[in-house]
Amino acid sequence: MSEKDDDEPQTPSKGADSEVVGPSAVPEAQHTNERPSQLQMDIDKAIDPHPTFPDDGAVSRYVRVVDNSLGSIEQAFLFALLAAVVLTAAGAALSDKVFGHHLGRWWFTVVRGGTFTIAMMGAVYATHQQRHLAMDLISRRLSPRGRLVLGVLLKVFTIFIAALLFRSGMHQREHVGGGVEEFISDKTIVTMMPIGAALIILHSFLHIVIDIDYLVRGKLPPEKARTGH
Repeated sequence: MSEKDDDEPQTPSKGADSEVVGPSAVPEAQHTNERPSQLQMDIDKAIDPHPTFPDDGAVSRYVRVVDNSLGSIEQAFLFALLAAVVLTAAGAALSDKVFGHHLGRWWFTVVRGGTFTIAMMGAVYATHQQRHLAMDLISRRLSPRGRLVLGVLLKVFTIFIAALLFRSGMHQREHVGGGVEEFISDKTIVTMMPIGAALIILHSFLHIVIDIDYLVRGKLPPEKARTGH
């Protein structure tokens, strides 16, 4: 081989270009068109608990800020209450089994009332995250706008059920008896039922306002486009 042939740069053939460039470019284009998975949405929400959506109008943006701020307070209260219940139960068990000292019944009322409150606040937080009620089998057969209308109807149904729960809680609060001598009275524990129901109604109403705002403007909320709920 001559010295000139050795110095000339080797240019890849057209077939080589298709093998090197083609496969790397096509998946990238496909990847940009894919919608984020539910796992990716959860990761994004964990990194930024108050995300902003480009299609939000003035009403949706304000209502979403109120909803997310209230949800953050509820989440902090929920975790603090869970820690209090676990620590109280563990402390009572250690005091009884290890040191032979009974703490009395106050720890039992704390655990009982805390567990009931956690159940109610958990339902409230699920409503805030819009994971309380969904109809996947029906929503997947509807258009994006139809799914949005279905979501509004489901939230209206949630408000109706929560209103019945609120009424029942107020009735039980007025007629509950006994437990006054306890560390936490039965009336205080039952009060969490109407409070939780009222918060569920509030979150559902705020979500309805956001959905209606998107319907009026002919837009589709990002969470509706991704999940189909």
